[in-house]
Amino acid sequence: MTEFIIYIATSLDGYIARSDESIDWLNSTGEEIDQDTGYTQFYESIDALVMGYSTYEQVLGFGDWPYPGKLSYVLTNQNLSTTTSDVIFIKSLEEVIEEIIKRGHRLVWLVGGGKVISPFIRNGLVDEYHIFLIPIILGSGISLYQSLPEVKLQLIETKSYSSGVVELHYRKISL
Repeated sequence: MTEFIIYIATSLDGYIARSDESIDWLNSTGEEIDQDTGYTQFYESIDALVMGYSTYEQVLGFGDWPYPGKLSYVLTNQNLSTTTSDVIFIKSLEEVIEEIIKRGHRLVWLVGGGKVISPFIRNGLVDEYHIFLIPIILGSGISLYQSLPEVKLQLIETKSYSSGVVELHYRKISL
């Protein structure tokens, strides 16, 4: 059975990027998080990633491809190609789910952005939420939660870091 997991940082007011798609505020605490946030362990546990084209473009700007050895599905309506063997461009939510099930992926990280993650939430597909709250209020930007119905979650754990970042770990409530 496939589980879809959100592992993402947001501002206190729920934005994942500024209106211009900038994420410069992510290090707004002025210091590196001095404790292990569990990213390495999380990353090693996943089988595949799903992201939108804007997130993909932003990731490419970081330098070397940061997700080697993990199949990355990029949702886009554009006809694109890449020389990276572990990136697949795919056109719809239905197609990506079909491909993920066909390949037998067990844990899938929904990387971003909000336009990609929200349909997964809306369709009840997200099993776990790891939301890292960055201590900043942006006031506007690109919301993680885009036109969603009410979703009830069960709190699993909270962690706080000396940088002021707080991790909220939720699981969806099965009805």
